[in-house]
Formats: sequence, C-alpha cells, structure tokens
Amino acid sequence: MEFGQGITSGAVMAAVDFEAASRALGAGALPCPGGEGRVLRIAASIAGGVPVDLGEAVTGLDESNAALAAAAVLHAAGHRDLPMAAGSERR
Repeated sequence: MEFGQGITSGAVMAAVDFEAASRALGAGALPCPGGEGRVLRIAASIAGGVPVDLGEAVTGLDESNAALAAAAVLHAAGHRDLPMAAGSERR
C-alpha cells in the first residue's frame, strides 16, 4: 500500500497492490481474521483481477462483511446510487 496526496485536491489517497496483498494473505504473511480475509480476496478480484472462488469467499461471512461484499459488487457493476450500495438501508 502506498500513500500520497491528490495533485489537485490535496486529499490523502492510497493505492493498494491487490495482487501482492492476496499473495501475502495466501502465504500467511498478512494476519487477517477469516471474514476480513474473504472480503480482501473479493476486493482483490474486483479491483485487481485476482481470481477468487466466490463460493468459498462468501461462505461464512457475517452479515456486516456480506453487506460490504454485496455493496462492492454493486459498485463495480455501476450501481452506485442504490441504497444497499450506500449502506443506508437494512432489511
């Protein structure tokens, strides 16, 4: 992960090497609880094209992490204005 500032806004930004993070997670070099590791694998797949077994990745996710994963999929699919994607509606 690298940090920096936006050129025009000066906002703090971060860049994640998802492929390296996924490799580190798989090698046990990145300590990460189970649910968070699954979410990282899903994010690495969406953002970095890292292959993931989606069935394995979602099995065992708690409600909070399942909602985050669903929101990430909706966002990646271009559905950024849905209430679930924004996390503002719960059923």
